Amino acid sequence: MAGELKAEISQEFIAELVRAITLVHSEFDGAGFTKSVMDSSWETLELKARIHHVALQLGAFLPENYPDSIGIMRQIASQFGGLPSLVFPEFVEQFGLAHWDESMEALAEFTALSSSEFAVRPFIRLDEERMMAQMITWAESDNFHERRLASEGCRPRLPWASPLRRFIADPQPVLPILELLKDDEELYVRRSVANNLNDISKDHPAVALDLSKRWIGQSKDVDWVVKHGLRTLLKRGDTTALQLFGYYNPSDIVVEGVHFSDGEIRIGESNFFEFNIIVSGDKEKKLRVEYAMYFLKANGKLSKKVFQMTEKTFATGVHSMRKKHSFYQLSTRKHYPGIHELAVHINGCELARIPFELLP
Repeated sequence: MAGELKAEISQEFIAELVRAITLVHSEFDGAGFTKSVMDSSWETLELKARIHHVALQLGAFLPENYPDSIGIMRQIASQFGGLPSLVFPEFVEQFGLAHWDESMEALAEFTALSSSEFAVRPFIRLDEERMMAQMITWAESDNFHERRLASEGCRPRLPWASPLRRFIADPQPVLPILELLKDDEELYVRRSVANNLNDISKDHPAVALDLSKRWIGQSKDVDWVVKHGLRTLLKRGDTTALQLFGYYNPSDIVVEGVHFSDGEIRIGESNFFEFNIIVSGDKEKKLRVEYAMYFLKANGKLSKKVFQMTEKTFATGVHSMRKKHSFYQLSTRKHYPGIHELAVHINGCELARIPFELLP
């Protein structure tokens, strides 16, 4: 996957970039720029490194005067999209910190092509008060790309970006933006709000829960934001988070007969496991059913990963459950042979757990 992503910042893209720039800036040294970009290190560079490298070389070959160079970039940006367009906000990040007004206008334009979420973060670090005021302005924009940028750019733990440690320590400056956008008409924006809330919940669960208690019940869309934003706490079995959605202590629930359907479980294969949920009493129960894999790591220790199965109301009686799990080797998870463990969670509580051997 990583190789496929970086391949989008290709020699063909560089050629298209040279063509576009030359049409609006005839003095551009396209051959020299191409040679500098496609240097001996090019093939070893991954996606973000390639984007950074291209932006730096643009800075070396475009006019030294930033307003002139960013003017050229803004003239051609609409011809590009997707991952290659990340070169444009990266250029602002590298060369535009001393030119606030021109950079803000450019980032607002560029974010519609892909996203300017990474490029706004150095401006937050440079002048938090001024940049967060800008983010509020974007949060109130008619353009949903700008509204999404307001939320995504200030995420404390944005993936692929260096963390905003100031907001990890204290997320209060972020909250007004989330308040403005929690019921945005665009799912694209609401998903960003939920992801921001999830980031906050990892370091300040009380803040995330307090916000969620005030939001929940306002609308179906806001309830979705709350639930998606509290997903880490829900997986951890946080009692308060579970109770917000009506999932209480499963004291009268029993899980029995946890087992794998196949006799042998091997790396590179998929296997079904089964178990029964026994619901007692005279009332149906709202249950969040998850399972946890305790994966054996290279150091001999177990690492827990929780997976969701279903959320629904269960009537009194016995309910048979069956789930397929893959033990394929992934870029994000490597399996090792040995004794692993499988557990069943109901409403955040572990009610059953068995060991099993994963074979080579």
